[in-house]
Amino acid sequence: MAGSTDGACSYRYERKFKVPFHMQPNMAAILRNSRFGFREIYGARTVNNVYFDTPLFRFFHENVQGAPDRKKIRIRWYGDAYFAGNCQLEIKRKIGLVGIKDVVPLTLDANDIMQFDFFDRQPLPDTVRFELSGVRPTLFNRYRRRYFLSADERFRMTIDFELCYNHPSMLNQTGSRGNPDIMSVLELKYDRSADSDAAYVTADIPLSLSKKSKYVTGVCEVYDS
Repeated sequence: MAGSTDGACSYRYERKFKVPFHMQPNMAAILRNSRFGFREIYGARTVNNVYFDTPLFRFFHENVQGAPDRKKIRIRWYGDAYFAGNCQLEIKRKIGLVGIKDVVPLTLDANDIMQFDFFDRQPLPDTVRFELSGVRPTLFNRYRRRYFLSADERFRMTIDFELCYNHPSMLNQTGSRGNPDIMSVLELKYDRSADSDAAYVTADIPLSLSKKSKYVTGVCEVYDS
């Protein structure tokens, strides 16, 4: 399966920090000034996701309940357009404290996503198709992301901001941003081999580790509003 800029197909840790609104302008400087010397490696870009779940929101409830083994299924594309034909299917699995992500490139139309037999019509490996059985689109979210890499290249940080959530049926409604989230999210990502030094990285960040799932937040915002 094809990889992505987020490090597909390798087991890794993802540590999340909620960034209060008043601290958001300072986060890049905090990372640059840490003992690990983070530097920005990409220009900021817009990340778009359509999440899929079962009719009874099984993946949502497993996340809320903290199930040790759980997964997320989404289609992701980059850029300011509300939908671009070139995108990727991502299946993220959480196994205990570590996670792995499989990525499959796709080319499709926004209207395809809302069709009940959408995945049946895609050229997917049988193993992937089996995992997609019975799911449907449940959430559309987008945000801006900045990327940072430590000087020793073992740790990556992303800052996600301007988060907003909407129902996937709103994909073609360019004037509708959906429900905004003023909270930004800082994520520390690293392979299992670097775990012994991760505590030193987090010690330089004046935030507490927290549980923050964009999917859970979005479902609560869109379906409870």
